[in-house]
Amino acid sequence: MKFNHPLLILAATSLPLLAGPVFDVRSSDGKAIKIELLELSGENVTFNTVGEKGGKEHSLALARFDPDSQKKILDEGKDLPPRLPKLDIEVVVSKKKDKDGYYMVNQTVSARVKLKNTNPRIAFPKSTVHLTYFGRSRENAANYKVMGRKTFECELAAGKQTEEAVEGFKTRYDSDNAGDYNLGGYQYDSYLLVITDAAGNVIDSRTSDAGVRALLAKDLSKAAEINKTAVNKILNKDLVELK
Repeated sequence: MKFNHPLLILAATSLPLLAGPVFDVRSSDGKAIKIELLELSGENVTFNTVGEKGGKEHSLALARFDPDSQKKILDEGKDLPPRLPKLDIEVVVSKKKDKDGYYMVNQTVSARVKLKNTNPRIAFPKSTVHLTYFGRSRENAANYKVMGRKTFECELAAGKQTEEAVEGFKTRYDSDNAGDYNLGGYQYDSYLLVITDAAGNVIDSRTSDAGVRALLAKDLSKAAEINKTAVNKILNKDLVELK
């Protein structure tokens, strides 16, 4: 995690949603491709291409694949969960500071979360949004703290959006972290927003911290662990609780 963030309006990169099955198929003209199956709706197949030039989403008629591939797609599509529509997520963090004496600072942090269902046909199902705030120690820069966590419910009809004011926290810290008489305290550092389904599975996330983003890209289940970490717990840079 980094120490300073220009946190005015943050539309951080999304972490991956739950992946679909990946397998090899052939088109009706014999071209071999590896796909990630996203949705099977009637005679239409929606998939991502996988590989060196992969990552693009396509939608083709089932008949555009050879007979063996059609059977494979139909078999893999039987247990495919309903596809979630894509959300546009914007987190706006407000940080207000007031000097308290010569070195001490009182900081008040809050946020507004905007969610938009970009799909004009599919509703986004009822889910829970968790917003966790992190602070960084002014005395020991290797230590982080869960400063606060707020949750709210979200369910969006096709093409609709919502905006939620999210309560934050107050903190007090020593702005002079170089002196011998540093009084420490924790200054706001970053946030992690996690969306979970009714069963508690992580389905999407946003973070203002590049290090956390990379960590969750390797192991998205870490987001669920963070949601269970109690407020005021001290963590290291990998968000592991210090004993």
